[in-house]
Amino acid sequence: MTIRAQGAAAAPGQLSLADALKLAEQRSEALKIAEAGLSRAQGQRYQARSQLMPQINGTAAYQRTIESQFQSISKKSAPASSSGTDTSTNTGADLTNSSIGKIFAAPSTVILGLTFSQNLFTAGKLTAANKGADAAERAAMAGVTSARAQLVLDVAQAYYNASAADRMASIADSTLAQADRALTQTTLSRQIGTSAEFDLLRARVTRDNARPQAIQAHSNRDIAYLRLRQLLGLSLNGAMTLSTPVRDDLTAEQAMAQTAGTVLMAPVALPRENSSATPDTMVEHRAAVKQATDALEAQRYALKAARWERLPSVQLTSNYQRFGYPPDGTFLPNSFGLFYPNWTATMGFSFPVVSSGRIKGDRMVAQANYIDAQQRLQQAREGAELDARISVNQYEQAQAAYAASVGTDEQAAKAYQIAEVRFREGVSTQLELDQSRTQLQQARMNRVVAARDFELARLRLALLRDLPLASAGGGR
Repeated sequence: MTIRAQGAAAAPGQLSLADALKLAEQRSEALKIAEAGLSRAQGQRYQARSQLMPQINGTAAYQRTIESQFQSISKKSAPASSSGTDTSTNTGADLTNSSIGKIFAAPSTVILGLTFSQNLFTAGKLTAANKGADAAERAAMAGVTSARAQLVLDVAQAYYNASAADRMASIADSTLAQADRALTQTTLSRQIGTSAEFDLLRARVTRDNARPQAIQAHSNRDIAYLRLRQLLGLSLNGAMTLSTPVRDDLTAEQAMAQTAGTVLMAPVALPRENSSATPDTMVEHRAAVKQATDALEAQRYALKAARWERLPSVQLTSNYQRFGYPPDGTFLPNSFGLFYPNWTATMGFSFPVVSSGRIKGDRMVAQANYIDAQQRLQQAREGAELDARISVNQYEQAQAAYAASVGTDEQAAKAYQIAEVRFREGVSTQLELDQSRTQLQQARMNRVVAARDFELARLRLALLRDLPLASAGGGR
């Protein structure tokens, strides 16, 4: 049965960790949400700054008069003028023939206008709003950085899990081949009479037990690959090879030195260009702490703006208009000169008199938001300190476990080689060979797991500054 995720891209033949990170960055919902938050914060900063700048708006309108008192006066005055009545004393005729009368009685009016406004004095409210918007933008930037670092760690973990599952499947296959080889030798020994039936039964049972372990290892590998494909938005079908192995280059001498107490703090390398990095465990350098600090600053300015809301504001406005009165049956006057100007300027002074509790409510909300941001910053600092200590401890533990697994793996491999020779020569028993094989398999699996954990631990330590907090703050 063929399964394909909707909108999923075809899986590449070979996939490196760098390629996986590029694919994940293109399709990550969490990163897109963080980037949308940054875009929102930048838009709010533009909105806040625009209130400090002049505002000019243009208008255009066409007005059709259906019925007006001036048209009625004109119609009533027209017969009196045409009958020879003395127009010198007829005010209705005077109104009809005058320019002002034609304007008031015009059936259509075209209005073109420009409106200018500028805030002259806002008692610091707009300044506080702008500084708060800048702080909110910085907090959003820290959120994007944190989301990208978490994405790198998540992809690396899924990638290394799949790579380790590959090696686990190979180890299971190797163990099955060793058990099958031992069964062949035991069968031959039984045929020539140098081995007991009990040894043959034991070898067959050991080989048969190795088969479900190999099947399980291959199933685990397939599941790890499926999870990696799902994370990257790739098709669930098709062959794919991982080209970036888990680093496992520690020698036996280095392992012995590490076990003896020599610390091997190799530089931590990230799977990106210019990736050499020294772990930064400073609390104030953590992205989460910076984000909480900027959020606190934004709320502090919001509280200032709420406290200054009762102070007066001064605004300058100017309205420039031109009115045109096209003759009946036309849409626009014949020339721009037939548009008549109207220009006003106004200085406005405003302040709240009765707000019915609105200003007090705004101030209470701003005060609560500020207190909330203070506590979140304290939680972030406590959490960052705890998170750094845990990450360093995990790194040291993973390093020691990996060093120990290297020595154990090599010793177990040598012990199995000796046991296999002894069994082939008839010096040792089937039990000894089975025990050596089991120890070798466990040692190899422990080394794979330790190498993967060590790789992820040092990657996490390198990304620690930008990662979100893994542990909750020390709330009391």
